[in-house]
Amino acid sequence: MESAESRKPHGPSNAEFLVLKLENDRLRKRLQELERKISLQPQTGLPTHFRMEVELDDMIEDFHRRNDQSGFTILIIQLGDNYHVIRRTAKSGVSEWILYQTACRLTALLRPHDKIFHTHESEFVVVLPGLKGRALGDFLSKLYGKLNEPHIFSAFNVVIKSTIGAAYWPEHGQDRSMILHNTDIAVDAATEQRKPFVLFKEDLLRRVLEKMELQNSIIRAIEKPLIERIGEQFVLYYQPKILCSSIEGTILRVDKVEAEVLIRWRHPEKGLIMPSTFIPLAEETGLIIPLGKWLIYQSVRRLAAWQKEGRGDIAVSINLSAQQFHSDEAANVLKSAIESAGIDPDLVTIEITETCLFDEPNAATIILDRFKKIGVRLSVDDFGTGFSSLSHLHRFPINEIKIDRLFVENIDTNHSDKIIVESLVSIAHGLGLSLVAEGVETEKTLRTLWDMGCRCFQGYLVAKALSAEDFIAFRDSIVTRGFFNISPEE
Repeated sequence: MESAESRKPHGPSNAEFLVLKLENDRLRKRLQELERKISLQPQTGLPTHFRMEVELDDMIEDFHRRNDQSGFTILIIQLGDNYHVIRRTAKSGVSEWILYQTACRLTALLRPHDKIFHTHESEFVVVLPGLKGRALGDFLSKLYGKLNEPHIFSAFNVVIKSTIGAAYWPEHGQDRSMILHNTDIAVDAATEQRKPFVLFKEDLLRRVLEKMELQNSIIRAIEKPLIERIGEQFVLYYQPKILCSSIEGTILRVDKVEAEVLIRWRHPEKGLIMPSTFIPLAEETGLIIPLGKWLIYQSVRRLAAWQKEGRGDIAVSINLSAQQFHSDEAANVLKSAIESAGIDPDLVTIEITETCLFDEPNAATIILDRFKKIGVRLSVDDFGTGFSSLSHLHRFPINEIKIDRLFVENIDTNHSDKIIVESLVSIAHGLGLSLVAEGVETEKTLRTLWDMGCRCFQGYLVAKALSAEDFIAFRDSIVTRGFFNISPEE
């Protein structure tokens, strides 16, 4: 008969206990390693957003417990767009080095009780207890100067322009979620306004709500059953470009008048809205694709109508956003529009930004070849502003470059801008490319550009963006006279 002792459950043997202990140790190490990976960014070794959320909650709770209203300032620091271009195009290790250097520069400026987190790849968060007002302004001046020092990696040298948003606790949000939300609004405002730093204000929140309202409006305006109905609220404008052969005193001999097609939104309540306001909204909502399709068809149809009126020499430039450029249907839409209108494709120039080319150069070359097969001309807009290798420009099948207005408008006062423009003119001539100077607003600027070898001009000195009817009147007047007076008061 089995004894009671023999019926007792047996515990693990020494060997089994040792195996269990080893497995437990391995599991604990794996959990610790996982926690470390989640808590620290590998590129910088700084705490991630997981740690930030916990520490911010603890900090706010501690302030409440001590009834301390001195609070803190929270900063969100975003690296500029050229960081993302570098990450995709530069050799391995460059973007990681930039992140590491940025983290070191930030950390070096902080006090012992300040906190820093690396929350996303190109975003850092800094918490500054008790630092507000003028003291914060002094700190930000040092911080911005440090962040904009060049990053040097072997022969690589680049400045990453950073943008900073700030908010105060508890003034701008009582809990972690609200204070981070309002700091996000501030950094977005800094980006949109091209400012290095913006402190949150209630007015910014109102603008965000207005932006959301405009987004809803643009959705209602574009999401129609028929693409033609987009024209109920949107209208095309034309900014003239003049191609000149000689200058005598104040008289420019004009060989040709072309136009860049621009779009305006006739909002039923807010009136005429400029593209700088609604194009970003269209891109965010994905509605830039149908809007761009409508613009292409309308532009080509207008060209066909002008041809029937005996103005067959008019050529137009059409801008494509990055989304349109990389979409599968853009080239097909353009080809279909040109064929249905029966116009010469050489009268159409497609403008794309420099970033579209150098962001993903191999993909860009394939897309450009599709447009080239249609027979249209290709132009690089805002040339000179991005992180690009000018030595690689020849690889793209382009016909024209447009010098960005940021360089043109300061050409007579900023020696560096003048040198840049001279270099761009030389590059264009060397590669056999047409050249357009944007943003020409004064006679002095035009003469400086002329002396450099530029012969095609666009800007307020020539004419602002005009309705279709006003553009035709302007063009016919120039064609009849054969010249343009750059100093009409004389």
